[in-house]
Amino acid sequence: MAVALAAAVVLGLGLHEAWVDSPTFDEPVYVSAGLVAVLHHDLTYNDEHPLLPKVVAVVPVLFTHPVIPSNGRWDGNDERTYSAAFVEAQLRAGTLRSVTMASRVLPLLEAIGLAFLLYALGRDLFGRAAGALAGLLWLLAPFVLGLGHLDSMDVSFALAVGAWSWAMLRWTQRPGTTRALVVGALSAVAVLTDVTGLLLAGIAVVAVVAQAWRRSPRAALAQGGGVALVVWASVWVFYAAFDPGVLLHPTVVLPLPYLEGMRYLFDNDTIPGPGYLLGVSWTGGRWWYWPGSLLVKTVPTTLLLLLVGPWGLVGADRATRRRAGLVLGLPALVLVAFTVGLPRDIGLRYLLPVIALWLVAASSIVPVLRRHPAGIAVMAVVVVVAGAVTVAASPDSLAWTTPPFTPAYGAVTNSDVDWGQSLYQLQGWSGDKDPWVAYFGPRGLTASAVPGARQLLAAHPSQVTGWVAASATDLTSAERDRLSWLRAYCPVRVLGGTILVYRFRTPPSSSPGPSRPVGLCRPGTGFSIRTA
Repeated sequence: MAVALAAAVVLGLGLHEAWVDSPTFDEPVYVSAGLVAVLHHDLTYNDEHPLLPKVVAVVPVLFTHPVIPSNGRWDGNDERTYSAAFVEAQLRAGTLRSVTMASRVLPLLEAIGLAFLLYALGRDLFGRAAGALAGLLWLLAPFVLGLGHLDSMDVSFALAVGAWSWAMLRWTQRPGTTRALVVGALSAVAVLTDVTGLLLAGIAVVAVVAQAWRRSPRAALAQGGGVALVVWASVWVFYAAFDPGVLLHPTVVLPLPYLEGMRYLFDNDTIPGPGYLLGVSWTGGRWWYWPGSLLVKTVPTTLLLLLVGPWGLVGADRATRRRAGLVLGLPALVLVAFTVGLPRDIGLRYLLPVIALWLVAASSIVPVLRRHPAGIAVMAVVVVVAGAVTVAASPDSLAWTTPPFTPAYGAVTNSDVDWGQSLYQLQGWSGDKDPWVAYFGPRGLTASAVPGARQLLAAHPSQVTGWVAASATDLTSAERDRLSWLRAYCPVRVLGGTILVYRFRTPPSSSPGPSRPVGLCRPGTGFSIRTA
């Protein structure tokens, strides 16, 4: 009941945020990719694979009658130019907001649905109260709500991982061919949602064979082979359903578009990118970025439970610990190892599935707490604090950071604070101000989408006077070198927690500023001054 009530509240908040937030950096690519796949059977347009989350998300979009720009041969499109053309077509037709909103409905339901899966996992491992705590803390997290109301692949994969874990748990409880095939089917869903799903599929095959081997090597090989066969066949059937032409290029292991998508991701994600955290800038990957981001983006009481809760496994029976290790610990560790190895520190969202499984593991402390008089009160405090923070953070959930790591733009960057979601607020603010603008957003939604805007990145500081607006991500990572001078001045206002507004009476200095943008100007100042 508590999880259902929280789900209703989060659904309301999420729908509101889905309407007021502008398209984020990757969303137009995902929406257009899904539409092109469904309507034109083109699976090569989008460089990133797999395809499943994009196809699912665009189902409601079909009912909004989006404008699909013609672009010659559909198998010759380029996502960089065509996604911009897609956005521009929606702007001209006045459908951008309705199309974006529609594309976010099912991902939001996926985020909420995962709470019930976490409840089921926690219940089956540690009891109903533990499951309820895991589900509630998943829902009552500003970071989850901030990502959950967007059309992103991260929430979809978290749901797929949660479903995979539950299927694996049920198989360990009663091993058999039918449940092994269910594991194979949900492994296939994970593979069709994210390429790292292949890691889960590998874990599933090895675990099924290893656990059944002592009873019957023949049965073990049959069940493990069945899991692998279901994964392989499901991926081929899914891709062939949208483009039978993939069968003309049999690559045996996986369809050619999937393999090319993997190659693209390997080439792209192994290029060191700009990182930023708590005033420190770098290029490449830093292992401490992930725990640091978790510290900044997690409600403190929830973080405390994540750190302390797993110790509850010590008091669990041996069978429960083994099952929890297989369905929670092992996949989480594998995904963490894969993610930390990437040289692109652009958002904690990559660890969203790990956080979901971690919450279930942390709920193992519930049986221990219930044995103490104050235990129930402690759990209630954790839930109430998380709920209050989540409600207070809305509608700027994505830009939320926990005190004392505020303002958010000085603590984190990219999808941890500013993914381009505040364009509508920027448009409403600009009015007749003719501002200089540096906006971090999707292709097709640049500073030109702001009334009267002038391109800040194209100007030398000596040319700049009047109003200036800059996205936090541009300021600290994407354009940090070109906007270094701006970080030395105090903003007079922040829009949506993501876009910093400055006002200059005279042209600013071009001297570089610090890595961390300075805080807001003192009340009554009226104009930005150099403070660093």
